[in-house]
Amino acid sequence: MTQTQQSPGLPGSAVWMLKSLESEVRPIARKITRHLREGLPAETEGFEELIFTAVHGAMSHFIDLGLGRSAPYIAIDDHFRKVGFKVAALGQDRAIVDQGIDMATTELWDELRRRAVENELSAAALNALNEMMTTYVDHLTSQVSKGFEAGTEARDQDNDVARARLIDRMLSGASADEIEVQAALGDWALPEKVTVMAVELRDGGRIPSDALSATALTRRREPTQVVMCPPRDTEAVTKEVRAAAPKARVSICWPVPPEDVPAAWRWANRALALVNARVIPAKPVIDCLAYRTEIWLHAEPVMRRQLAQELLEPLLAESANSREILTETLLVWLETRESAPAIAAVLGVHPQTIRYRWKRINELFGESLRDPEFVTQLLLLLKASVPLWVAGDQSDFDRYQQQTG
Repeated sequence: MTQTQQSPGLPGSAVWMLKSLESEVRPIARKITRHLREGLPAETEGFEELIFTAVHGAMSHFIDLGLGRSAPYIAIDDHFRKVGFKVAALGQDRAIVDQGIDMATTELWDELRRRAVENELSAAALNALNEMMTTYVDHLTSQVSKGFEAGTEARDQDNDVARARLIDRMLSGASADEIEVQAALGDWALPEKVTVMAVELRDGGRIPSDALSATALTRRREPTQVVMCPPRDTEAVTKEVRAAAPKARVSICWPVPPEDVPAAWRWANRALALVNARVIPAKPVIDCLAYRTEIWLHAEPVMRRQLAQELLEPLLAESANSREILTETLLVWLETRESAPAIAAVLGVHPQTIRYRWKRINELFGESLRDPEFVTQLLLLLKASVPLWVAGDQSDFDRYQQQTG
């Protein structure tokens, strides 16, 4: 409502009383403001001038309307929208404004009733004033609502921007001081440890931040979406992620200090890559802790490939069938250092079969199997390589063929 409201047609005695009140608007507004500050929560500290301007402006405008003067709503509407906007933008509860309006209305009405008694105002005149005030307060409340909605939207946008910056800073390994500043700006309580998730979205979409708890941070980071939360909320946030994107695969790293978030992000994404390589079983939710060895062993794929060409050259030269049975035998021996009968029991073959295989393994690797450093490297290399071979990755053998002609 921005037009000028005409005289509400108050009885003459009510008009006279409003006119007598006109000269006392400022002191009455100051008194109401003081009482409001005393009765409102501590969060409203610093709002005193805003409250006074609102009360003073509303009283003056109300009297002008009652006296039939030209009284556009533009200025007073704008001020009350600003009140609602500021309260929301500062993150305060809308109830604070409603409580303030109720208190101010009660105080002003008490003042009007006191004057009505002193001046023997008729009940009809008092009722007319009451109806006018009720309509007026309802209008101001609607303006506060509009401002509060706009302030909430603006604050959410600012909050989202701050949280997006926080995610970027954490993933880039920013200093602890900078992360703390961004966390404060984003209204995110920085925990001692953080759970980092990488979400693989099959349809190329994204999970909106409002689909997750307020304690969760999220942002699309190609090719996956990052989600961070305090460890205590991991289970709940995981369920929210699954509900928002049922077809997604979620890789959850174990909790890490904020300074290790970049590493956790790499590990979570590496786990997803290993799922796609069929090294890790394909499940909707991947617990990285359960596959920490695989994530570690595949940290440097180029180095693994180079070591495979160097250390496993004798095996790579074997036929596919020979390579498979010799590799499984060698790996069990490296892991257990058991006798032929014990290894045979693990593999489900005759001990003599293991002895034949072991003879061939010794022919291929010879004295190198007595070198502790070589044996350690060989164990780790096979643990990293065998799952790839089993999954059908032939790149090691193809590369060997290319190099040997």
